[in-house]
Amino acid sequence: MNAAEPIALVLFVSDDSPRSIVATANIQQALEAGTGSDFALEIVNVFAEPDRALAARVLVTPTLLAPAAARRLVGDLSEHEKLRYFLHGLQIAEVPPGDDPA
Repeated sequence: MNAAEPIALVLFVSDDSPRSIVATANIQQALEAGTGSDFALEIVNVFAEPDRALAARVLVTPTLLAPAAARRLVGDLSEHEKLRYFLHGLQIAEVPPGDDPA
């Protein structure tokens, strides 16, 4: 993946359920806080697009999916440390071998 391309994230939600609202706010807050990488967040309502949920094998909402890394995080994303760890893991996966920023 090109360094200029954002890392794709897809948040699968269930309409305006309380857990989906909280998950949306939590991921948006985490991304706005600055993660060191550029992320592209897409929010998919499983009631409006059930085929996408089935194709991604999403059985529970909310689910945050990083398609390129085949990683997912389930729940309302209120465990901020777990969410930061998830996002950080995606950033590490994007660094080409030999280009370690450390």
